[in-house]
Amino acid sequence: MKKTRISENGQALILIVLAMIGLIGITAVSVDGGLAYLDRRNAQNAADAAALATALTKIRSGDWHASGLARAASNGYDNNNTSNIVNVYQCTNNRASCGIYQGNAEYYQVIIISHLKTLFAPVVGVSEITNQVNAIAHAAPGVRTSMWGGPAIAALDPDGCKALTYNGNSNVTITGSGLYVNSICQNGAFFNNSSSPNTALTAPCLQAVGKITYASGSLNIPQNCIIEDAPRQTAPIQENIDCGSKTAKKTGDTLSPGNWDGPFPPNGVINLKSGVYCVSNGNFQLNGGDELHGHGVTISIRDGFVKWNGGATIDLQAPTTGTYQGLLLSLPPSNSSPVTINGNGDSQISGSIKAPSSEVTIEGGGGATGLQTQIIGFHVTLSGTSDLLINYDANLQYHPPRAPTIQLTR
Repeated sequence: MKKTRISENGQALILIVLAMIGLIGITAVSVDGGLAYLDRRNAQNAADAAALATALTKIRSGDWHASGLARAASNGYDNNNTSNIVNVYQCTNNRASCGIYQGNAEYYQVIIISHLKTLFAPVVGVSEITNQVNAIAHAAPGVRTSMWGGPAIAALDPDGCKALTYNGNSNVTITGSGLYVNSICQNGAFFNNSSSPNTALTAPCLQAVGKITYASGSLNIPQNCIIEDAPRQTAPIQENIDCGSKTAKKTGDTLSPGNWDGPFPPNGVINLKSGVYCVSNGNFQLNGGDELHGHGVTISIRDGFVKWNGGATIDLQAPTTGTYQGLLLSLPPSNSSPVTINGNGDSQISGSIKAPSSEVTIEGGGGATGLQTQIIGFHVTLSGTSDLLINYDANLQYHPPRAPTIQLTR
């Protein structure tokens, strides 16, 4: 009987076709997958840039929505509703999906949805790939904040010992806030040099970045608020006090604001008009029997020292409004001349005294009670022979502006 042979012709062709389909699939994954990954990365970069542009424009009080769309378009995502969609939201918008920032008006979200046509994937039934990315940026407005965390007294030396010293010859009482020592000294950033067992420094709190050295009984401060190894506070923005071309003018016993060259106040002046005074080539000195009144004044001592004796009658108050609200006396960092404030019962001093490079000495010369001030120096010494009371009221002190910031959060 004759056997029939089954032909195998054409089987190789089927295998080749199947292999080609597999190769096309692999090619589709490689090429179209790579293009999809590249598009996603580009879309994310565009969303990040658009979110930052949105936040920056908000800080500058511009049209933040238009700015976000424009930045996305400049990076290839023009919100044409065909190949891509761009949404720009404030996180208070219920269409936003800001997660933990939802409802917070300081956060802005950009969402980019991109539709990418595939090249090879249609063979396996995939004609389009969709990417969705988002970015969130924080637009923190500029605000005014207290200096060095808001202490009544701050000593700024970053590493010296005895940056803040209490001599202990009289009772010193500080209310409203405490003391802050910026020094990392491990052998007495704060130092008590008490010479009397019957006097004490009373304050709500004492913090030092380094160590605190004191004798038992010399500090009337809650033990749980005598804090060593405290975190270092952020330095405030340094103000630039400028009196322009205006010259201070003396009329009788009164001086008008502006630039003054020489000793301050000039002979015969007992009244300062409200405004800003810029003093060069002279010291700010008040001797026993002198009298000086000024409400709403800011005084910048460019290169001289400051010395107010206890016998003087001093009534000086910082501005309650405006750029230098709460700033009474300022020495720029370039001026390291000493500052000595010797108050008495007739003195009324209100506002911040800021001398970041100076040796500052605060003395009670006659039961001083009218110091409603914040005192900032490189080194600060609390001394004197009579009791001293410093009342810190945050509302009366200088709060320098904090610059607005933008930050990509996601």
